[in-house]
Amino acid sequence: MAAGRQRWTGTAARRLIGALAVVTAAVLILVAVLATTTGVPEPTAATPTPDPPPAVTTVTSLPAQPGALFYGSSAGAVAYAHPGGLVVAGRDNYQDQAFKDVSAGGGSVLIYLDPIIDNPYGRYHDMLINPSVCGPATSRWPGDHRANQGGHLTDFRVGSVLQDKIRCVLETMVAENPHMAGWFVDDLGSRSWFPGFDWASFPDKAAYREGAIALSQTLRSVADEHGLVFIVNGTWSPNDGGGYPNPSKSGNALADGGFVEYHDGEIDFFGPYACSSQWAAQSSVTKGEAINFAVTETAAGMGEYLDSHCYAYVNQQSDYNGTAPWGDFHATGLPSRVG
Repeated sequence: MAAGRQRWTGTAARRLIGALAVVTAAVLILVAVLATTTGVPEPTAATPTPDPPPAVTTVTSLPAQPGALFYGSSAGAVAYAHPGGLVVAGRDNYQDQAFKDVSAGGGSVLIYLDPIIDNPYGRYHDMLINPSVCGPATSRWPGDHRANQGGHLTDFRVGSVLQDKIRCVLETMVAENPHMAGWFVDDLGSRSWFPGFDWASFPDKAAYREGAIALSQTLRSVADEHGLVFIVNGTWSPNDGGGYPNPSKSGNALADGGFVEYHDGEIDFFGPYACSSQWAAQSSVTKGEAINFAVTETAAGMGEYLDSHCYAYVNQQSDYNGTAPWGDFHATGLPSRVG
């Protein structure tokens, strides 16, 4: 039976192989005909369509338009709820509905932050100065320098606890405030103008400048990551600590602009200061289009800054509780909830 089975199996196998070959050839011919007459069949699953590249936003800062600081009551901020409007929220009112309305209306909301003075008032200053999820308590600059009535100079030297904590605080602000466009960073300059101590005799001028640059670098990194901006209320000029990166030029290339606070009649200095091409040169958001901001005490002072054509935002404001817009708004391309 074994030999007979082998003979039958061999004969049957040869017949079967021949039949399969004929069928296979026929199938191949049929596939070729179908491909020729009907085209390549559609895939069984839809091919994913790649996301379009993000739109490239061009910031247009001029002509100047109104902006305002609202550190206390935020009620008047809603007047800036237009594309191009800019407001600065304070230490503790940044989540008021008025600021969310500004952002939803196309305006930009900056939130106040001062890493230079050890005043812990407000959630984010408390996180930065005191022990928090971001790290241990920060220290004062060696020598216990009184800055002003708000507090003492923090130790923001490179390698300090404050330098280690600042990124965590900034990221927390972004996560908790989706309406924010960035930061208004008070007192951040390459030198101090605090009345509490004498800069001429201050022994750590180089460390002060290096620390200010390091803070600016962290701010720039976080701002670029989220498409936000920041402006600094501190001096970056050749004879007063130096600009960055070129100390012989005015401006901080890492900041999107500077703030000039009640310097009426000083446009001969602050005009060229704001017009420096070094401002915003290293910002991936504004790309060298600085958004300098000036607040004045008088209408004449406001006129000086408007006429300089170096300021994106100008207003006459008697206190820090805001003021009404003096004119119409125009879109700038700055971040807001709607763009």
